[in-house]
Amino acid sequence: MPEVVSCKGPLGARIEGLDRSRAGEPEVTAFLNRTLAEYLLVVVPGERMAPSETLAFARAFGTPRTQLLRYKRSGDVPEVSVMVSTLMADGTTDKTALRAEDWHTDDSYFAVPAKATLLHGIEIPSRGGSTWFCNMHSVYEALPGELRRRIDGMRAIHGYDTPRARNRPSARTPQEIAETPDVEHPLVRTHPETGRKALYLNPNRLDRIVGLERAESDALLDELADEARKPRHHFGHVWAAGDIVIWDNRATMHRVMIDYPMGEPRVTQRVLIEGEKPV
Repeated sequence: MPEVVSCKGPLGARIEGLDRSRAGEPEVTAFLNRTLAEYLLVVVPGERMAPSETLAFARAFGTPRTQLLRYKRSGDVPEVSVMVSTLMADGTTDKTALRAEDWHTDDSYFAVPAKATLLHGIEIPSRGGSTWFCNMHSVYEALPGELRRRIDGMRAIHGYDTPRARNRPSARTPQEIAETPDVEHPLVRTHPETGRKALYLNPNRLDRIVGLERAESDALLDELADEARKPRHHFGHVWAAGDIVIWDNRATMHRVMIDYPMGEPRVTQRVLIEGEKPV
């Protein structure tokens, strides 16, 4: 079996010596999913792959699903999205690149969010652009006991766009708007494989806590986010072309450092893996 090398942080592991073409073999698939559940973030170095190859590798983690925004889908392989986050001097940088600068977890505006996200580095800037990850198990466990008891059982409203988000998202087509009504999720969710509890935050999509007045809801969400911003919960991945990075959306948040040179291409392929309704 390939070697698992811990990133020696609050989450993350690097898998060395993996033949990506074998990802679909039952033994390798089981190994990859065990590693993801344990470390929440998995890095697999290697060569750049075509979208069809990226999709084949992603299937080891579950059933791929198309992302909401049609304009990002990759032609003949619609389950693979092409994410262009190149910073453009003329102001045409894709809005999703700018929103990715804030902590978030993918697809929480769906009733059934993605289990995991796979990102494959195709074009990487000469410096900067690292992706940071936050372990939401450790965030929840670091909260005072009284606060944990208070929020256990609370529910929150998530939406495609909310007043709490710093940047506005990309525009949706009428079809995409119809597919994304606001949804309700638990504020604390239980990981279906490990049974561990995690704080389920998404500052880009989380609007308010059910049953609280706006001011009280905002104050509580800000208090929880303050813990999640502490560096002791974080690990940063520095990209190399060809890297595959997979993270567990059920117990992590992530953000991109928008500190790479203007005009240098930053292009990745992304695959979302079907999940389950948070509980």
